[in-house]
Amino acid sequence: MSMPNKTNKLSVLHMVSSLLIGGAERFVLDLCQQQRNDGIQTKIFSFGQQDDPLVSECHNLGLDVVFNRGYKFFSLIRLHHILRKVDVIHIHSPHVLKFIAPILPLIGKPKIIYTRHGAAPLDNPTWQLLHKYCEKYIHTITFVSEESQQIFSTHHGWHNKQKWVIDNAVLLPEITASKDIHNETLALGSVGRMIDIKNQINLLKALVKLSTEDQKKISVHFFGDGPCLNHLQRFKEEHLPNANVVFHGIINQRDKIYSTFDVLVVTSETEGLSLAIIEAMASECAVIATDVGGNPRLVSHENTGWLFDYDDSNSLAKIIETCINDRKTVSEYANRSKTMIEENFSLKNCANKYKQLYLN
Repeated sequence: MSMPNKTNKLSVLHMVSSLLIGGAERFVLDLCQQQRNDGIQTKIFSFGQQDDPLVSECHNLGLDVVFNRGYKFFSLIRLHHILRKVDVIHIHSPHVLKFIAPILPLIGKPKIIYTRHGAAPLDNPTWQLLHKYCEKYIHTITFVSEESQQIFSTHHGWHNKQKWVIDNAVLLPEITASKDIHNETLALGSVGRMIDIKNQINLLKALVKLSTEDQKKISVHFFGDGPCLNHLQRFKEEHLPNANVVFHGIINQRDKIYSTFDVLVVTSETEGLSLAIIEAMASECAVIATDVGGNPRLVSHENTGWLFDYDDSNSLAKIIETCINDRKTVSEYANRSKTMIEENFSLKNCANKYKQLYLN
């Protein structure tokens, strides 16, 4: 692959399935900002809608966004023209890979990087065939956790392909701000798409197990949207009618999200390297998380937060009781969390690793 000479910037096209608010999408926006600061020419290609929540943020940040449009045959012709003009194509979703698969043999010069942000096995026959077909066209595949890499290798092979684990990271100065302390009540937060795999219902089930007195000492804040929202709201009305549970919907400003609560609660069945956890810790929140995927790499049990088994609402309830009764420990864990992220998960280091792959 021919790389740009000294008079030309390296050009990278980041391809996402949408610009809805999610960890991978947030990461792409942060990465584009850092790469722009590092002298790389970046552009985002989205297969989502032009009114997706993060589109306005891209415009505010001065990030160039192109949208897929038209019938598939004509959109592939247009896309082929766009892809051949860049040095690096960085794919951030298997759904994007599926869409562009027919034109992969025709792209030619650009290097193609494929990042798996989640740990889902994608093991049905359709995904198996797709990844087998695409393997020879991908230069490097990256993962955000060792578990994600192992799962992918088990189900799809690619044993002769370069595989790298590159940690997610955040733009620290952007979200590092003074932390509001909630003295009267313990504020818990949940951030992310409301889908089955995130299992936010387990947090509400844990609240049911608390005494009425303890329920009065906490507030719970859900940020996000998705198909499980109505189920969560119904459960709250039926089983927690007097609890202080707030569904904020989609909020773009991360400083507003993470200043709302003291402790982030992550109840997912699986995670890569959770950007919500990284952002919360950088914003000086303690974290309660399921002991799955990349979570233990971020959350050190009884040091920066707490880990519990997936779908174990009894254990989660006991941890919440601990947080209610020992606010000093919550504050200490939050301080350690912020320090750990600042020392280990700066976006500049992450961007440098991707740049090495682009240029290698």
